[in-house]
Amino acid sequence: MTAHDKNLPEIPNREPDAAPDHPVTRASRNRATIIVWRIAADATHDDSGTTSVPDTGDGPLTPRLARHLVEIYSDVHGTVIDFDTDPRLQKAAESSGRTYRTIGDPVDAHAKADLGEPAALIVMRWPRPTTPAPGSDVSGLLSCCQRHLAGDGSTIIVVTAALEGTDDASYGDQERILLSAAEAAGLQHLHDIVPLDADDGRDTFTYTTEHRGTVPTVGDDVDAVRQIAVTTLVIFGHLGRRP
Repeated sequence: MTAHDKNLPEIPNREPDAAPDHPVTRASRNRATIIVWRIAADATHDDSGTTSVPDTGDGPLTPRLARHLVEIYSDVHGTVIDFDTDPRLQKAAESSGRTYRTIGDPVDAHAKADLGEPAALIVMRWPRPTTPAPGSDVSGLLSCCQRHLAGDGSTIIVVTAALEGTDDASYGDQERILLSAAEAAGLQHLHDIVPLDADDGRDTFTYTTEHRGTVPTVGDDVDAVRQIAVTTLVIFGHLGRRP
């Protein structure tokens, strides 16, 4: 079953991080593998060249990016759970033989005992599009993901952050919140994806295998790459799972 990014090399499981009461800082945070995905622009027609490809919605996932996520992180007949009713993700899942389920109200998801079979892929945007209701804080949301995730499944948090130098929360600010909440929920940080536009019309995937405070080498310092990217995909799985 496809339970991890096939573009990644085999990496031994890491030892547990520091105790949860230790704050996550830039110097001590888990430096998981970072993959830079350069994604070509979506075609405006299907293979026949005669029918326009629907492209509704204004979310952070392009149709092409959504297709890659579904194809890499789930198998045919697997279940994809979407916290945000993203039409692009729904189309990518249903057109490739996956079962698509949406959770319109994360608070309601806490109370649901059965959302069908455990999900191969769960996708959630962060920060949340609306002000969180009581009980739908990030720790509660990631705990919900942990309960409904298959043993070899992946939870992908689509983080939209302000660029460095602005007044709004940067990726580093959001990362600190998510890593602490994931640890409390019993989820392991597997790797990150930084999606960028491809200049040559080809999709390419460039990854590193450096960890724990060393600077990854992908042609550019990845932290510098993040400064020009609004979206980062943070991938979590169950404890002990390989990336």
